[in-house]
Amino acid sequence: MCCQVRLTDMSLIAHDRLPKKPIEALRELVRATNECDDLKRETVLAARDAGATWEAIGGALGITRQSAWTQYSADAAAIRADLAANVANNTDLSEREALDIAVEEVRQVRRAGRAR
Repeated sequence: MCCQVRLTDMSLIAHDRLPKKPIEALRELVRATNECDDLKRETVLAARDAGATWEAIGGALGITRQSAWTQYSADAAAIRADLAANVANNTDLSEREALDIAVEEVRQVRRAGRAR
């Protein structure tokens, strides 16, 4: 087993810092994998919103464009549909009020991420 998994230049998981009991270590690895999967999904959506092609995304992920599209396009469509439904259902807010709320929510999420 390698000593650590690397994400760019930062150590993501250090083998010597995992719980000593194998079952507890497995649970921690699953938690970390799920967190990475969520981050990857969010980053794919951000790349698409920034205009990246499925070919570019697939290349960055080390998979084909078709595989990238298959794995992530439903996520993007579902999130956009949810956002559209929220917009349609929240007619009591002005566009400015909604934007202010969204900006504050993003700030809170970032603060929570830094606190980890």
